[in-house]
Amino acid sequence: MTSTRVKLKDIAKVYGCSINTVSKALHNSEELPETTCKKIQQIAQKMGYIQNRQASSLRSGHSHIIAVIVYDIHNPYFSSIISEIELELRHSGYDMMIFCTQTSISEKERGIDMIQIALSQSVDGIIYFPYWTDQKAVQYLENSRIPFVLASHWLPGVCTDSVRCDDYSGGCLAASHLLGLGHKKFAHIAGPKSNSAQHDREQGFRDVLSKAGIPSTDIYTISSERWEIENKNGNLIELLQPEVYKAIFAFNDNVAYQIMKVFRNAGIRIPEDVSLIGCDNICRSINYLESLTSIACDDSYSIAKESVRVLLDRIHMPDRPAEIRLLPVRLYDGKTTQKPA
Repeated sequence: MTSTRVKLKDIAKVYGCSINTVSKALHNSEELPETTCKKIQQIAQKMGYIQNRQASSLRSGHSHIIAVIVYDIHNPYFSSIISEIELELRHSGYDMMIFCTQTSISEKERGIDMIQIALSQSVDGIIYFPYWTDQKAVQYLENSRIPFVLASHWLPGVCTDSVRCDDYSGGCLAASHLLGLGHKKFAHIAGPKSNSAQHDREQGFRDVLSKAGIPSTDIYTISSERWEIENKNGNLIELLQPEVYKAIFAFNDNVAYQIMKVFRNAGIRIPEDVSLIGCDNICRSINYLESLTSIACDDSYSIAKESVRVLLDRIHMPDRPAEIRLLPVRLYDGKTTQKPA
């Protein structure tokens, strides 16, 4: 068995024609009869021919490949968005490459590494899910002059194409919902400080509670760092003992589902004993998960669809002004909140 890649000249030799004819047939050129194109394509498929994308992109200037760079592929929120991005790109005639930085905030250059690898593959554009401190990576993208869009998060001081949910309004919705049920004492399980969604959600949550006259002392806050430490030590129930609150606003659904598990094991009922709200509504795409009251983008809008649209607009109209899409959110009632006992 030879390891040499099948080339156009190999197909031409089998069919008995020129390399140029094979190339035209593989691209369904109208200069050739349809029967000829199909016959050559069948031979190419039988021989295991695979198009050299890089060579083709050098000739055309386009690879029709979009890179998606994300930092947490394990999070169902991101995996569901990426799955939808792939479908949107496919419908628009593009393929997708996924790069995962799989990194912590301390490794800031990892994003640049992934960008460099994506650029080496001659991608036509990049959808980038940034950390809050990824200014260097975004500056690198701007300097490279590659079309790109920031998805799901924003960065301080950066004004470029971006698509995200209105997380501030999400925090406001969570607070208003719990206040409307009559809650007076709250817990907030915070997300990473490097995540712009955490900043916006907590700010909206606190602003509404403050306007309602709730003192900050009645908001029991658990930082992301403390949560991770106690989670590793198996001490979450000690951290979460509901002694001073009756309602929890979790940074995202991943955290909320952890809370549900810990409470169930401890005999604490949701929502009878404690009301719980998450963010992202991941049970919408993972239907075997338990119902959970959650804040997320309205069903009429999609981060994936809008990110692809904004990026393709940038590819086709490189000089247009930056577009910042802030998608409306709503509360999905999963029956995990009720009036305090």
